[in-house]
Amino acid sequence: MGGWAVKSQRLVGIFLALVSAVFFAVANTLAGVAYQGGSNPFTLSATRFILPAILLFFVLKIGGNSTHLGSRPAAIAALLGIVSVVYTFALLLAIELLPVSIAILIFYLFPIMTAFILAAFGAARLTAKMLLSTFIVFFGLNLALAVQFGELNVVGMLAGLVSAIGFAVVCSVGNRLMYDQDSRLVTMYLSAAATLAMIAVSAFAGDVRFPVTTAGWTGFLMSHVLYAAAIIGFYRSIAMVGAGAATFFVNLEPIVVVGAGYILLGQTITLWQMAGVAIVIGALIYASQPERRQALTVPSSEAV
Repeated sequence: MGGWAVKSQRLVGIFLALVSAVFFAVANTLAGVAYQGGSNPFTLSATRFILPAILLFFVLKIGGNSTHLGSRPAAIAALLGIVSVVYTFALLLAIELLPVSIAILIFYLFPIMTAFILAAFGAARLTAKMLLSTFIVFFGLNLALAVQFGELNVVGMLAGLVSAIGFAVVCSVGNRLMYDQDSRLVTMYLSAAATLAMIAVSAFAGDVRFPVTTAGWTGFLMSHVLYAAAIIGFYRSIAMVGAGAATFFVNLEPIVVVGAGYILLGQTITLWQMAGVAIVIGALIYASQPERRQALTVPSSEAV
């Protein structure tokens, strides 16, 4: 593949990661509307993976693509689906036990965790530029989210770390899987496995509560639609630019949450938060510039 094609693929992959970050953020914001309408975090997470699985099945069928994944990649994708359930529950627990800003900040350790995991297994190179950008972003998020470390719940802190580690594992393992297989097919299997796991959990220990108001149902359904688009786009971006870059650029999500809170909920933004937003955006722009002689591994076959 020529240099221009590689550069174009990198730009498209980064764009997908950024768009996915926006969709993730708005989906989580709309989840709050669903909660106000009578639903709860358990119900939202229990049904969150249904739409991606169904949507991707029909997309593949209509496009004349196979919906069969080999036994080994299918097993790995299913395992990643179960891990997705674990980190989702852990994140919800962290949000319940900690201030939301602190829970989100801990969760957003996952990009650097992903980078270290990939480097440890020789799947990516941990560059000084990426390390510097990551720590600058983390500092900016600290300001943008107005995090204040006061009385912290130990269980909540551990849950936040589990959620970050879990998502980092999913991204790292999925990194090679998305290159070798059609990312849409892998995402479909992952979502289906997560859905089945959530159904099993709900049958034994679930507190399923659907919305009881029109606004609640609107938030519930739109949250699911945007999450489906986000997860499909995010795993596609992994297939195009690798897990290290894709996870780094979803750092835009907390910034969108801050903006959404200001626009939709009337929350104020301090000068320190504005400075944090500027720092994060600047670091993302800096990291998006390819280094000299940077090589990008691309999948051998998969329709864009």
